[in-house]
Amino acid sequence: MIKIFIESGVNAAKKHDKETTNEQDFIVKVITKHFPKCQYKKDFDVIGTNGWTNIPNIEYEFKENMDNGFANLIIFDADEEKNGGGFAIRQAEIQALKSDSIDFDLFLWPNNQTDGDFELLLSKIVNPEHQCLLDCYEHFEDEVRENDPEEEKYETPGRKGEMYSYISLQKMSQKQKGYLSKGYWMFDNPKYWDLSSEELNPLIDFLNKYFGEWK
Repeated sequence: MIKIFIESGVNAAKKHDKETTNEQDFIVKVITKHFPKCQYKKDFDVIGTNGWTNIPNIEYEFKENMDNGFANLIIFDADEEKNGGGFAIRQAEIQALKSDSIDFDLFLWPNNQTDGDFELLLSKIVNPEHQCLLDCYEHFEDEVRENDPEEEKYETPGRKGEMYSYISLQKMSQKQKGYLSKGYWMFDNPKYWDLSSEELNPLIDFLNKYFGEWK
């Protein structure tokens, strides 16, 4: 099967309160929508690595898949200069991990071209009806920075908090709330997200090279 390695994912072999992560759930939902003949856990799997620097520690996962003739994909954050990354830097660092036993194709959030992260992409595919929530959050961040410019008292809010606030503030049933607590962010629900957005075209083009036969 095709293995997709991401930064945050739930390992089924370990006991967790969550069944998945939002990043893991997102990739599964995107592939299910755009490549509907492809089956999760049969044709592909999504594996959390706990960070790109941990890739050498799971070399066996890559080699096993290579030996069986299947592709390995890595989808990580490009990050930004302020946190030691940036598209060009992170791309070079991860590509440098390739070896005879670790081979892969690489995509960096948000669009495989610019600095940013998974949450930045999510912020661009929210249902426009709820854009007010992101606007309010931006105002909230500005107020926190204004009252604590040196970040001595508070952690400056970031995009992770913004996107969690976005989905958790939505009116939904108790059953849906239960799914949310398990890591499912209902990415296939157009009330909250647009999985047909042009913002996803770079990711779809990347995945199409490996999943095109399952359209």
